[in-house]
Formats: sequence, structure tokens, C-alpha cells
Amino acid sequence: MSTHAKGDALVIHPRDNVAVALRDLAGGAEIRVHIGGARRRLRVREAIPANHKVALRTIQAGGLVVKYGEPIGEATRTIPVGTHVHIQNVRSRRVRPEKARRG
Repeated sequence: MSTHAKGDALVIHPRDNVAVALRDLAGGAEIRVHIGGARRRLRVREAIPANHKVALRTIQAGGLVVKYGEPIGEATRTIPVGTHVHIQNVRSRRVRPEKARRG
């Protein structure tokens, strides 16, 4: 089955507020996202590399980024729907051992 037939991005858990790009997504493109058995269309605001996250809805600064149904990070600034969710706008919620030792 081709990626196109599966959709352009995948939501792993129904509580997720991000989807994972199944291929490189061009800015301005309208993509198909599968959420459980439902399909949704979403306009991508900027280029998003394959295997990276795209916001399904606006995530306010300080809000949680949810993937796998669990919080994986905190938005460091407001992330509009359809934009790339990555290290430029998310802070991990995991404590890194090297930072914990310095603390």
C-alpha cells in the first residue's frame, strides 16, 4: 500500500494534538490525516520533513504537546495549527541526566 493511500500524516493516539508526517510535506499543501477510522484534511503552513510532527490544532505557549496519548513536551511559544512541531518550539518534559547533575 502506498503512503498516499494511507494519508499524508498519521495520528498515533486519539488524544494526540500532533500528527506524524509520513512523507515530506510542502508548505501550503492540503494533506489527509487519519485519526482512528476518520479522515481529516489539514493545510500545512510550512514545509515539514517526513517523520516530524505537525500541529493538529493550535497549541498555546506553555501548553502540552501530546503524542502517543501522553505529554512529550511543552510549547515554548504558540504553535499554530498546520505548523512544524520540533525543537524550535517545544521543550522536552524529560530531565536530561547531564542537566540534573549540574543542577
